Amino acid sequence: MDNLLTILTPIIIAIGAVCAFALARREKTRKNDKLNRRDYVVRSTYTWGVIMITIDVLLLTLLIFGNIDDPFPIGFNIVMGALALLLGYGILQSFRENVRIVERNEIIYTPTVGKKRKYTFDDIERVEKRKTGIYVYVGGKKAFGIDPSGIGTSLFVEMYRDFRNKE
Repeated sequence: MDNLLTILTPIIIAIGAVCAFALARREKTRKNDKLNRRDYVVRSTYTWGVIMITIDVLLLTLLIFGNIDDPFPIGFNIVMGALALLLGYGILQSFRENVRIVERNEIIYTPTVGKKRKYTFDDIERVEKRKTGIYVYVGGKKAFGIDPSGIGTSLFVEMYRDFRNKE
């Protein structure tokens, strides 16, 4: 089993790295196209999702093949299983959570878990820009946050400022 694990690990890492770099390159070209459209999506980059998938597959491979002949201690299995679940949530967040702007005024927020919520720029009370992200407040509460490195984040803030300046 150790030989199989030794063979699979570099293959998984190589495939994950190739996919991550290909997605990063594709997103860079797609980013410019999306910023010029009326309907666009603000989301995290898929590159981190692919990296998390690669690490998660490595962890699960280690847990499955490592426990066949000589099982790991139960504590190690629990910690690695919890880490795999945490990475699974990160993968879900990377691919699901987004903010879609439709027709320059309607905002559709899709959280990691839960139903989509609809807002307009009229509903937004304020937008806070912090190091950890951009936070949008509606009705005195934080409605959603946007990843500061996400595609289209700065355009969202500019659109909000333009909308407020027109009033």
